[in-house]
Amino acid sequence: MIGPREPTEIPGVVELRDWFGYWPDFHDAEVISLHLNRRGNSFLRVHTWDATKEVDEKGNYVQTKHVVVEFILESVSDLSLNEFSGQNVISGLGIEKTASGFRLELGACYGLAGTIDAERVSLRTTPGKPS
Repeated sequence: MIGPREPTEIPGVVELRDWFGYWPDFHDAEVISLHLNRRGNSFLRVHTWDATKEVDEKGNYVQTKHVVVEFILESVSDLSLNEFSGQNVISGLGIEKTASGFRLELGACYGLAGTIDAERVSLRTTPGKPS
């Protein structure tokens, strides 16, 4: 899973990189919602964070920099998704340029996984945990 090679070609990527100081891999991130439209924009909302090397009293890694990332997908042209569930944890999320736009790849972990192709993609970040 990789991030965009040219961050300026996707609006909002620079802001997400600035939030973390790097492009996040979205490991163990949770898909909050996916809203698909035949016409107009579709939306994928993902909650991710930075896992530190610190461990809390329960033995869990301490998480910081929580953020909800909304992927705005213009003109979805194809998708292949499976395993939607009550909780949708991904192993990672990558964006790559294709001949017809962009492909988002949601790595399988628990629940939703697959690919979404869209003509254009932009990102909107909302710092904090989802409500």
